[in-house]
Amino acid sequence: MAETTTPPNEVDTATINKILKQVEYYFSDSNYPRDKFLNVEAAKHPDQYIGIDVIASFKRMKELSEDLQLISDTLKKSDKLVVSEDGKMVKRVYPIPESIGSEKSLYSKGWPLDTTTIEKVEEFFKPYGKVLSVRFRKNRDKTFKGSMVCDFESEEIVNKIVEEAPKLADAELQYMTFNKFSDEKKAEQEKYLSTKKPSKDKKRKTMEEGKENPDNNTDESKEAKVDEKTTTEEKETIVMVPGCIIAFDNMTSQRGELSTFFTQYGEVAFVGYNSAETVGTVRYTNPENAKNALAKLQEEKKEIGGKVPNYRLLDGEDEKKEWDVLIEKEKNRQQSGGKRGGRGGRGGRGRGGRGRGGKKGGK
Repeated sequence: MAETTTPPNEVDTATINKILKQVEYYFSDSNYPRDKFLNVEAAKHPDQYIGIDVIASFKRMKELSEDLQLISDTLKKSDKLVVSEDGKMVKRVYPIPESIGSEKSLYSKGWPLDTTTIEKVEEFFKPYGKVLSVRFRKNRDKTFKGSMVCDFESEEIVNKIVEEAPKLADAELQYMTFNKFSDEKKAEQEKYLSTKKPSKDKKRKTMEEGKENPDNNTDESKEAKVDEKTTTEEKETIVMVPGCIIAFDNMTSQRGELSTFFTQYGEVAFVGYNSAETVGTVRYTNPENAKNALAKLQEEKKEIGGKVPNYRLLDGEDEKKEWDVLIEKEKNRQQSGGKRGGRGGRGGRGRGGRGRGGKKGGK
């Protein structure tokens, strides 16, 4: 661990509190289950510890302090985190809850694009209660799109904000519960999938119609498709994380359509499927996402291409074989210097808003 570079008496209390607040956010119920990078790092250690040097490398942490000893000493004060005996690693005190209620999440839009900050959002909602996390929604070029998802301590807080619809001085804000927002997005995506043209001739005809009628290509029509073009392949070195892969069969679709379909149920890392076959796999970014997705898929039993696919969570030897194949493919890709189409980088997530710089980048 690095030598202490800042004498304790020269570190102001505000900075100490910001460090503690930032790292507790990384490991919070609101962020940690969704954070692919942290889950991969934790999986490298048998006790789910993550190196404090890794945490300190995040952009937002660098803005506060690069003193590893200071950060370690600060985290020892937390009742939500535990620091290893050698002071070099940190993890959550409590395991991830089996169910993280989205009913405590609020969707809002209409925020100023250039002046909105997490601090301003927290201050704005302060009369209603504590904001646990803020996740800015971003465009493909990583610019803020004016909408966000905020997590609160209770469903009552969310409902009160929706009912009262507080106004911002320089913006007309719109609110809805995250569950309602999610349902509307699912409906939009399902409508898109149901009208998607499978044949090349029909696709060509659709493109020609789009050229003839520019109104078909408005920002609103693009917004309705939001995430259906999101590529689900990773750029990082793959590390086995048990409980993330769902296998399916009796499937009739295109892989791009499946990426859109599965993303409705959680953040997807990769979809392995050949349209010439009827079987494949979808890998979610963490076990919690996979577990929730499987439950919804089996409950809803939606038809795809006129058939209802079967789903199961891979485990044991089947899971190990699938991971071995994925890891081997990644090694071959890296050795050949090949590149895959990917997300093109990680979008921000609010307070964590990663945008990592350097080797690991920043959080």
